Amino acid sequence: MLTTHRAFLTALDSGIVPAGEEATTILHDADAYDNLALIDTLRIISQRYPAADFNITLLRTHIAHDIAVLEEMVVLVQPITPDRDAKLTQLRTLLNTHAHHRKVLLFTQYADTARYLFRQLNPERRDPSIEVIYSNDRDKARIVARFSPSSNRELQLRPSDSPIQLLIATDVLSEGLNLQDCDTIVNYDLHWNPVRLIQRFGRIDRIGTEYTTIYGVNFLPERALERNLGLYEVLRRRIREIHETIGEDTAVLEPSEALNEQAMYAIYSGDQSVDLEEELDDSMIGLNEAEELLCQLRTDNPEEYERIAQLRNGIRSGRDSTTKGRMIFCQAGQYQQLLLVDESGSIVSRDIAQILKILRCTKDELTIPLDSRHNSVVSHTKSMFAHEAAQRRIEQQHTVSLTNAIRRAELIGLSLVQELGRLFTRYHLDQQRSQPQREDEVAWPYIVCSEMLV
Repeated sequence: MLTTHRAFLTALDSGIVPAGEEATTILHDADAYDNLALIDTLRIISQRYPAADFNITLLRTHIAHDIAVLEEMVVLVQPITPDRDAKLTQLRTLLNTHAHHRKVLLFTQYADTARYLFRQLNPERRDPSIEVIYSNDRDKARIVARFSPSSNRELQLRPSDSPIQLLIATDVLSEGLNLQDCDTIVNYDLHWNPVRLIQRFGRIDRIGTEYTTIYGVNFLPERALERNLGLYEVLRRRIREIHETIGEDTAVLEPSEALNEQAMYAIYSGDQSVDLEEELDDSMIGLNEAEELLCQLRTDNPEEYERIAQLRNGIRSGRDSTTKGRMIFCQAGQYQQLLLVDESGSIVSRDIAQILKILRCTKDELTIPLDSRHNSVVSHTKSMFAHEAAQRRIEQQHTVSLTNAIRRAELIGLSLVQELGRLFTRYHLDQQRSQPQREDEVAWPYIVCSEMLV
C-alpha cells in the first residue's frame, strides 16, 4: 500500500490521475518500473481521466496524509519478527499441547497468513507431515487424501505420498469435504460469516469419525479491536442479515448445523460460561448425513449394505416409538416422498430430517407385530401419493403446452411480460414445483417401505 500510494503521488506530480482498473494494476507493480517508464505507462492508460476534472490540491493532501500513516505503521510493525509474534508463539504452545492428537486442521481466512504460518511451522519444508493449501490451483484431492485417507478411500495416493498431520488451509477446504480423520480444528482467525464457521467445524464433526470428542480452538480478536471496530455488533448484524435473507424457518442448513445465535456470540466473544451444545439435538440427522452413513456402511460392511440394497419393495416393520403413526416411503419414477401419517392416514410431516430422527434406532432394537390397520393406512397413503404424482404429470404437460402457446404467439417485449404475468396468476404457478419431473420420471406409484410406530 505504501508503494502504491507513493507511485500515485508521483503520477499526480506529473499531472496524471492514475484512475481505473488498468492504472491500479500498474500501481501495484510500481516497483517493476523506473520512474520514467512508470509515468509514461500511466499517462497512456489514464487519458480518459483528465487531471483538470479533479481537485488535485486536495487529492494530493489526502494521499500525503495516508502515506504518513502507512509509514508510521511500517515502523511500528517492523520489530514484530516471528520470534516476537505472540499469536504465533501461542499457536506453537497449542500444537505442542495437542501433540497427542493425530490430526490438526488449522483454518485462516487469508492466503498470506497461511503462507506465513507454513513458513514458520515448517521451515524449508523439512517436515512432510505439515502442509498448506490456500487456493484451488493446487492438487486439493491429493492433499485431502494424505490428510484424511480413511474417509476418502476413493482418492488414490501415490506410493511416495506421506501422511499429513497438520494441515494449514484457507476456506478452500471449508465446504463439502470429508476430513473426519481429524479431531481438532484451530480457527487462527474467526471468519465473520457465522455460516462459514459452522462449515469449518462440519469438515471433521461428521459421521464416520473415530473420535468421541472433537476439539475446536478459536483465536479471539484483541479486546481493543472490539472497542474500536465493534466486532460484536458486526456479528449481530451478520446474523440478522442471514435471518432476513433466508428466513429463520427456511431449511437451508442441515438440522445439525442450525444457527445457534447464543453459541455464535459465545464463540466470537470467548464467553466460556455458555454451553455451546446446550441447544443442539444430537438425535437430529439430515439427508446428507444419512447418505454418508450408508456410504460408511458400504465401506465397512459391504455384505450388510448389499443385503439392505436387495430388500424387496413394500417391506414392512413395526417398533415402539414416542411418536405414534406410520412412516411410509412412496416412489413413482424418480419422484419420492417420505411421509409421516397419523392413524387416520392424514399426512403429519414431509420433513425428512424430522422423520429420520423418529426412525433412528440401534441395530439391536426389536420389531413388534403389525396391527390389522397397517395395510389399509398404507393403501390410503399410496392412493393420495398416486393422485399427487398424476397431478405433477399434468402440471408438467400443462407447462409445456403454455410454453408452446407463447412461442406460437411470437410475443416480445412488454406484451410478453404482461402475458407471462397473466398466466402466472391464472394458473397459480407460484404454487407449482420449481423443477417439474420429466414425463418418463412419473411412473406407476409404489411403496418402497413402511413402518408402524406405536
